[in-house]
Amino acid sequence: MGVSIGGPAALAAAALAAAAAACHEGSAGSAVAPPPDSVALVATVPVPPNYGQHDQIERAGLAFLCSWNTGLQIYDVGDGRAGGSPQHPVRISGVVTSGGEVHNAWWYWAPDGTRRYAFVGQEGPGSVGTSSSGDIHVVDLSNLSAPAEVASFHMNGAGTHNFWVDEANQVLYAAYYNGGVVALDVSGTLSGDLGTRLISAVQPGGAGDTYVWGVMLYNGSVYASDMVSGLWQLKLTGGALQVAGGGNNVPERYTSDLWVANGYAYTGTWGTRGANTGNVLKIWKLDSAGAPVLHDSIVTPGFTTVSDVRGSADGRMLVTSGEYGPKAGLYFYSLVPDPGHPVLLRYYPVVANAQNGIHNVSLADIGGRRYALAAQDPPTPAMLVVDVTAIDP
Repeated sequence: MGVSIGGPAALAAAALAAAAAACHEGSAGSAVAPPPDSVALVATVPVPPNYGQHDQIERAGLAFLCSWNTGLQIYDVGDGRAGGSPQHPVRISGVVTSGGEVHNAWWYWAPDGTRRYAFVGQEGPGSVGTSSSGDIHVVDLSNLSAPAEVASFHMNGAGTHNFWVDEANQVLYAAYYNGGVVALDVSGTLSGDLGTRLISAVQPGGAGDTYVWGVMLYNGSVYASDMVSGLWQLKLTGGALQVAGGGNNVPERYTSDLWVANGYAYTGTWGTRGANTGNVLKIWKLDSAGAPVLHDSIVTPGFTTVSDVRGSADGRMLVTSGEYGPKAGLYFYSLVPDPGHPVLLRYYPVVANAQNGIHNVSLADIGGRRYALAAQDPPTPAMLVVDVTAIDP
């Protein structure tokens, strides 16, 4: 569940120590520390601490900051309409959706070329494995200077977390924690209550063994990371979501975020389950039918939660965020030449906020350079913009 509820020499030493500590469980992998000056913080966008910054996405030079009760904020980080750049983000507008608690967002590009809506996830109170709350809110972006909420979707007894949109087929897949995975029709004009847009919903682990954190569409399958029952493969067949493979495969830790690329899936781990902490990145090979099979694991001591896992558009780089511990921060991996055994490129510590770290991160290619956009936790919430072009594999 989303947690809300020194000088250059010191940075270099921390980076070298973290690189040396990271190790593979499933193979004899090793990490080689790159030069300590290979990434650079180029901008910090402070966010009011109520709760603060939770997530952000970038698309076509616009960044959408999910800033909890400050709402959804839209920044020019390279689009140019407000003179913004990665080094100088410029705020365009913002909106506080009903109930606040803005957790995640997706700027939807419809097949007809329109880019009218943003889907916003609200993360309300909940308890891992049993309960959750929060709705999907739809924001009309016809006028980027004056975004306005126009529709919403509510599911009784459950709340949404992350989602993924199949834009070609106009279907939104939402992780709904104890409610499982929901598929919504988002075609045409959206307004009011979207309850009639429900296509299908499924609890992959069944009642009492389902608490879905995230979803991602890949090669016709929907992959769902479930905190209590692991990584699942689903398919939308004949208008119904059905389990196709995987599941009940991570009993020792809580599973967090996921990314799927190059015939592999990558999942994080969260918090503490039994005696085990969430400092493990798991690598899954997809078999001929797309079902996930555990292939390798990377253990990194020094923090307790891999809260986000994201890949680059070209499939060459993977980044994870670490929270809660002295080695909290960003971990960048190369997926070439072997995506089954990621190699650590760089650890970027967040020294000023090491007790909490980074909650979410994404990779953005802007103006021929690659950046990581990261949500720094309270007590100093902010969006960080980090230039990682120098370590591009």
